[in-house]
This record gives sequence, C-alpha cells and structure tokens, in this order.
Amino acid sequence: MASTTCLIAVVMLSMTAGCLAQECPFFGPSRVGSAKTNLANCTWYEYKSCCERAEVTAVFAEMLSLQDASQACRNRVNYMMCYFCDPNQRNFITGADRQATMCASFCDDLFGQCGGAKHNGAVINSRYASGRAFCEANFFRYQTSNSNCLKFNASAFSAAPSMHLQPMVLPMVITSAAVGFLHSIFH
Repeated sequence: MASTTCLIAVVMLSMTAGCLAQECPFFGPSRVGSAKTNLANCTWYEYKSCCERAEVTAVFAEMLSLQDASQACRNRVNYMMCYFCDPNQRNFITGADRQATMCASFCDDLFGQCGGAKHNGAVINSRYASGRAFCEANFFRYQTSNSNCLKFNASAFSAAPSMHLQPMVLPMVITSAAVGFLHSIFH
C-alpha cells in the first residue's frame, strides 16, 4: 500500500510539474518560461518570462523612435514590444509562422493613444487608417474577439513596488528589420 501511495504521489508531482512548465512557442518547443532578472523595458515579466535579457536588449536596439508620443502611447508600444517575453504566449502565438495575434481592443487603443505621435516625420494616423492597419503593418495578426490574443495590461506600468519597474527607453515601433532580426535568431 505504501509503495502504491508513493507511486501515485510521484505521478501527481510529475503531472503538476508538467502543467507548471509553460512552453514558449515563439522560441520553439525547447524553451519554457522561468524567472529572469534585469529584463529592461519588460520588467513585469521577471517573475516568469519566455525571453532573456540579451533578447530584450537586442529587440529594443533595433526599434525606431517616435516623437511627440504621450506616456500612454509609450506604455502601449513598450507593452506590445515585450510580447515575446509573455509566459502565456501560447495563447496568442500560433501557427508555423509563430506570428503574434493582438486583440482588436489593444490595436485600436494603441492607435488611438499613438495616432498623433510622429515616426520618421510623419504622423502615425496619417500613415495608417486604423488600429488594424497599424498592427498588421507591424507584423501582428488582428483579432476582433478578446480571446486568444495579446491584451494590454495597464497594471504593468503602475507604481506598485512589487512590479520592480525600470525606466523604459524611448518609445519605438517595430520595424520589419527588427522582426526579421528576431526571427533570424530564433527560427
């Protein structure tokens, strides 16, 4: 009886460990989320992250800056750029191309907050007609429902001490070069 109880406990522990390990599809089947430190610009994922500090640094180094962007715009762009760190990315990164899907509410809100900002001298809302156009131009799928897509979480930018936020760099927009850079490293 004792050996049967031990066997059941070992099986249950194995099942629990398997459930806790979250696969990171952007990086392929061998990577799972784990605690990380010093994730500049993506600090809200330090408790459990799919990315490494060097990857975050590389992505932010490849981005183009925005001018005249509000803090609300900066926060949304920063959050969008950290999608590959999200330990729940299996919910919004699907398919063989491992492209991220953003909720329409996030794309539309981002476009609303950033429409007046400038990129390469052009105002965002003169370059793109909608949040959908903006997200798709930045290599995200646009999902009209609010499920299985990346949603903006404003609490990532709260002043709560438990978040251990570090100052973020200038706001930026994902470029095809940056996405290509990421894909060349991980795919």
